[in-house]
Amino acid sequence: MATILLADEVFAVVGAAIEVHRELGSGFLEAVYQEALALELAQRQIQFAAQTPLAIRYKQQLLQKPILLILFVTTKLLLS
Repeated sequence: MATILLADEVFAVVGAAIEVHRELGSGFLEAVYQEALALELAQRQIQFAAQTPLAIRYKQQLLQKPILLILFVTTKLLLS
């Protein structure tokens, strides 16, 4: 059987996302779910950073445009 990396962290984040969907349902813009998930993660005391830029390198050169991570959770997980 395969081992799931960061199983506890993944379980906690997915649980928070499911709670947001249960409460809001479907049909909202992505920004609404992002904000609600940030609130849910904070309520559950799960550390995260929202809208975190991540620098990208291409052939040893730093690109001018970073990717924007929607939520960077516990320094180990990222949601985009």
